[in-house]
Amino acid sequence: MKPNESTVRAFSIIEYLAQQDDWVRLRALARDLGLHPATAYRFLSSLKDLGYVKQDPEGTRYQLTLKLAWIASRALERTQLRGVAHPWMKRLAAETNETTHLGVLDGDEVAYIDKVDSSQPVEMRSRIGARVHIHASALGKAIVAFLPERSRESIIEHWEPVGLTTNTIGNQAAFRQELGLVRSRGYAVDDEENEIGIRCIGAPIFDHTGSVVGALSVSGWTITMTPERIPQLAGSLRFTCAAVSQELGFRP
Repeated sequence: MKPNESTVRAFSIIEYLAQQDDWVRLRALARDLGLHPATAYRFLSSLKDLGYVKQDPEGTRYQLTLKLAWIASRALERTQLRGVAHPWMKRLAAETNETTHLGVLDGDEVAYIDKVDSSQPVEMRSRIGARVHIHASALGKAIVAFLPERSRESIIEHWEPVGLTTNTIGNQAAFRQELGLVRSRGYAVDDEENEIGIRCIGAPIFDHTGSVVGALSVSGWTITMTPERIPQLAGSLRFTCAAVSQELGFRP
């Protein structure tokens, strides 16, 4: 598929500005990129409105803002998280013989950014890049429960319950109560709330600032992930999350 021309031009301007050590004049940018000055001005104005470009007081020169640095830092955080967590996920999957997932909050859902399958003959259908609801997943509940109170309440207030199974949480009061339980015991349980026949437990991961940046889960079929195994599995999971958090610089 041919790239969208407008998108290509916008990113060519961003990449050009990123290579400059100082403010850049409109005509110089247009000349170097082979654009008509009016076209370059139109794109710069849009990027300015979006917060990616700033204009000097005289209105003749342009420079990137730090918004792109923020985006880059978020991407690096996730890359670092996955790199640190993966060896521990493999160890946990081998120890429990269940599938392990790594997830991060993405809007009002949790996105899988890594997965290690168990050695069981039937694999979990989950895949990297897929998303799950926060209220129906151990990963989601583990992350939201440990967010700052204001952020947590904002999510709950704007949350729209989606009934996936007969076990799925269906109202705000029940969701708040469940998150309180997660905070008190340090891990979350998805007891066939996302999919019948699947049980999961999840626990949070913290970074050097003490902020929750993701969660790990142990997932499996209910015939192997029995209620009797939950305490033991939760102990192994919390130990793993603590180890990952420590490598990310977290100090309790």
